[in-house]
Amino acid sequence: MAWTWCISSKPTAPPATVQAAQVRVLADAYGLDATSRHRLIDAALDRQARNARWWHSHLAGPFPHVADDHTIARRIQWSEQEHAYTSANRKTFDTALG
Repeated sequence: MAWTWCISSKPTAPPATVQAAQVRVLADAYGLDATSRHRLIDAALDRQARNARWWHSHLAGPFPHVADDHTIARRIQWSEQEHAYTSANRKTFDTALG
């Protein structure tokens, strides 16, 4: 949920510091303890990587595909871009989560 609702690499998205504050609000709302907070960004990164792999498997899989090849390629690119963004801003997210 942190990734899909709070973290975004889109140029029109708020800066990482604002996104990190949103992730903190989400963690607070769910009452996450320190251990769970520490794992939250790891979980987002894992989900982004798994999302890219899932789309890769459908691109390489038998027909019919779940979407056309162009759409699948865009979804792979987007997942990889989100992963790169989250990785690049990891310290910002971790700092906000305390």
